[in-house]
Amino acid sequence: MSSVPPPNSAIAELSEALGDDSARELVEMFLNNFKNVVTELNSGDREQRRRAAHSLKSSSHIVGASTLSSRMAALEAKLTEPTGEVSHEDLTGTIEEFERVSRSLRPYVRQAL
Repeated sequence: MSSVPPPNSAIAELSEALGDDSARELVEMFLNNFKNVVTELNSGDREQRRRAAHSLKSSSHIVGASTLSSRMAALEAKLTEPTGEVSHEDLTGTIEEFERVSRSLRPYVRQAL
């Protein structure tokens, strides 16, 4: 089987620092946890939703998904406002961006399976 290289520079740095197996595990956790984070963004109180946005912002940054990370930073800031809410467009855009970025991450994770 040919080796799939890290799909971006952030994951390449993780791989260099932690090793390929650990880097793949982090990417796999990011991919597998997304559904739970979206559920949290869509339920609970504003503080729970803000924490979910913060968590996804951080994990997206770690795996090099900078557009998703920026989207979550904006949503996190929105949720710090007294009237800030997660809109349908926020959720839809988040899911679409995750799907876009996950297409480049999944092959990297799959080769370890």
